[in-house]
This record gives sequence, structure tokens and C-alpha cells, in this order.
Amino acid sequence: MDYIINDEWILNRISNQSTSFSNWIAGLKKQISTALDSVDLVELEDDGKSLGVDIQQTLTEAEQGLEEAKQVLSNLGLGGVFSRIGETIQNYVKKEISSSLGEKELPFDLGFIMGKKKNLSTALLDVSKEKGVDETGLLYLVKALPDLEAFLYSTSINKYYRDHTEHALRVAVLGDFLLSQDLGNGKLSKVIADMVELDEKFIRGKLWWLTGLLHDIGYPLGKMATAVNYSLVNQILKCYPTLDIHIQPLQIGLSRKGKLEDYLKILERDMSDRARELFRKGVGSKELSPASPRTFLAQKGGHSEFSYYEQFELDHGVLSALSFLNGLGTPEEILHNDEYQGYILVAQAIALHAFKEHLVDHAFENRPLAFLLILIDELQEWGRPIPIKVMDTYFTTDVKKENLLDGLILHLDEFKWLMEFRNDLAKKLSNFDFQKYSTSKEISFKRLERGDSFHSTEIHLKDIEIMNDKKKKEKILHENKIII
Repeated sequence: MDYIINDEWILNRISNQSTSFSNWIAGLKKQISTALDSVDLVELEDDGKSLGVDIQQTLTEAEQGLEEAKQVLSNLGLGGVFSRIGETIQNYVKKEISSSLGEKELPFDLGFIMGKKKNLSTALLDVSKEKGVDETGLLYLVKALPDLEAFLYSTSINKYYRDHTEHALRVAVLGDFLLSQDLGNGKLSKVIADMVELDEKFIRGKLWWLTGLLHDIGYPLGKMATAVNYSLVNQILKCYPTLDIHIQPLQIGLSRKGKLEDYLKILERDMSDRARELFRKGVGSKELSPASPRTFLAQKGGHSEFSYYEQFELDHGVLSALSFLNGLGTPEEILHNDEYQGYILVAQAIALHAFKEHLVDHAFENRPLAFLLILIDELQEWGRPIPIKVMDTYFTTDVKKENLLDGLILHLDEFKWLMEFRNDLAKKLSNFDFQKYSTSKEISFKRLERGDSFHSTEIHLKDIEIMNDKKKKEKILHENKIII
């Protein structure tokens, strides 16, 4: 069976619709209940009455009434018409709930929980709540991520920032789909459950979603110092070319005064020596050396451009893992909670995913969650903007987006993935080098060792030119097959 994997496919999978009205209304109640758990209901009161609680009560009454009606129709031999009645009532309930809310703002997206499609970026928070991300610290990070990315889009050192909000949702949804498939050794979620000795439903229903949705939440912090220094300093230099300016660059690192060391020790459990070394390197140096001040003297042609290089490279995978662990609780709480043992596997998978060198920890048989995350992370290239410089000001407020890839084609039976690069405009604007890109992807995929427990995987990359010739509509310029 073949699948076209793109954003429409992703949105269809996360749309919370059901062909059964009873399932739909039960799901709606659950979504509202989950959302209300995290807010102060007093804030939602209208004339002393909580709108959220009122909606739940109304839905409960409607559910009971519909069950009675369904039974009566069934007794009369008219049970077949209930599905059509249910659809009509469903639309009515949607309308009535929307009408009753008026201008009130609730802590959940009514359109999303009723199955209305929306864009991926704004759906991230809704999906995170639905999939059990209920820790306050983690939800705050998920909610803040789009704003952080908007800032980095406007301040990136290369006038470009690669999205991680929509990317995280795509990774999570695609991984959930693969976990539900039998790739030759039984359903993948069951294979992994047996390997890590955890409940299959817990892995697919919670652990994977945490892994996919949160694997890049540390990315903005890893790039923040470079973005701030480059954009703001150069904006000042451009605005004041006739002044002599003295600047002390901003530096950002992780403090050792808290419990960083304890969280690192949790990450390091049962990891290879090299992985442990990379974890330590990924959090930066223990002490921040003051950055050397820079002086810019006025020149006739204006100031020269300021280039900033960080003292150390913060690894966004390690930052994401540490953010996740901190969001769970203290190191003591994590180590003494049996349920959190699965969460430690999530944190370790996240911490490992950005390391480009070959590690034994990347093997499916050693770290199946990390293997799956890396595989999907590398496959998820569609819908991501390419690095097109916008030469307006140093402080870029608008970024032109062109996508090199609109989607993937998955031949599930053979587990073959097809990436076709057809957007000539995107390739031209980005000076796309297929050979360079292909080599980079080959290096990234080759870190993975599938062993005997994971299906052989082929990634087929094609560089395609669209032709104006009626007889030959397209031409394959280059191609490469990567085998795992």
C-alpha cells in the first residue's frame, strides 16, 4: 500500500472527528474536561456560572437523552436512521456551543476538538494536551515555542531559521502511524514494548508523543545568543554609521548552581561512554568567559558587519531533554517514580537525536525510541522553508518561504520512501546542490543500525526537472538510494 505523506495527511490524522456521534460527544467531553483541569474555573464564570462546567453538564444531558432515543428507535426497528439523526444533531451542538461562548475565551480550541482542521503550528498545543502532556512546565514550553521561533525567524544569523514547531507535530504524527504498522516482525509498538519491557499502549499513547512533540523544544535556546548578537548589533551599526560604538556581546549558557549535574546523571544512565561525553559537551562549559568587547569606529562607507561566534555549541537535543526532565519534577521525584522510568527513555532518545556521529546508542536494538526519532526526523523534510536570504535590513521582519519538498511517498509493504525535488523555483533561489544534500542525508541515515528487529529501509532521493515538452513532462537529473 502506498501513502502520500504531506501536511494534508498529517492534519487528517490529528483531526478529532468520529463517524459515531456517541464517540464524538464522548471525545468532546474528554477534551473539555482535560483542558479545564489546568485552569482556574473562576476566570470562566459568567454571572456566577462557569461556562466550562455548564458545557460539560449540557453535553452529559445530551448524551443521556440520545442514548434513550437510540434505544427507542431500535425497538421500533428504526435503528438505522440514528446515524443520520446523530450527524444532524452533531452539527447543531457545534453551532449551539459556539453561540453560547460568544466572545468568551476558553483554554482550549473549540474548532480543533470538534474536528475542524487548522494549521500545524497552532495545533501543536492542542495535540500536546490531548496526548497527555499535562505538566505545567512542559505545556508552557510548547505554548511559548511559536513565539520563540517567530523571534528567531527575524534574527537568524543567515536571515533564515528552520521551523521546529510544525516539524515536531509532523514527526510525532508520522511516528504514531508507523508504530501502528506491522513491518514484518509484528506491530512496531509491540516490538518496542517487548524490547524495553513497558506496556505497548503506554509507549504509543504517551511515550512516543512526548518524544516526537518535545524533541526540539531546546532548539531556540541553542541559537539565541548568536541570533541576538548578530541581529541587534548589526541593526545598531547600520542605524548609526557615523558614531564610534563599543559593544559587549551577550552570552547564554546553562548554570551549574542548580541541579543540572543531577539531571545529567539521569540522562547518562546505561549510556555508552561516548554518548556521555557528548551530553557533557552539549551543555557547554562550566564557566562563561567574558566575551571580548568590540569597538566599531565610524567609517565613510558605514560600519563593517559584525560576525559573532559562540564560545561553545549548545546541543539542542541535550537542551530539549533537560527541559523535558525539568518539566517532570526534581531529580529525586523522577528517580523514585516507577512511571517515570519510561520518561527517562524519552529524555535519552531526545538527547541522542542530534548527534551526527555513529553511536552504538543509535542502534534499534539498543535504543528503539532514539532510532525511530532519528529516522523520522531525517525523513521529515517536506513543508520546511529553505534558506533564502531576505536583504531588507539586518533585523529581518519578513522571511520568504519556499519548500523544496511538498511531501513523501511511502511504499509501506517494501518500506521504501521516495523524496522528489520538483520545485524549480525553490531549487533556484536556494542554489540547491542535490549531490551535497544527498551526501549529507546519507551520512545522517547511516548512523542508524536496524539489526534484525527492524525492517530494511530504502530512501530514494530524486532531483527532477519539470519539462515543457508534451511528450516528456519531467526529467530525472540525479538520484540516490540510501539503504538502512
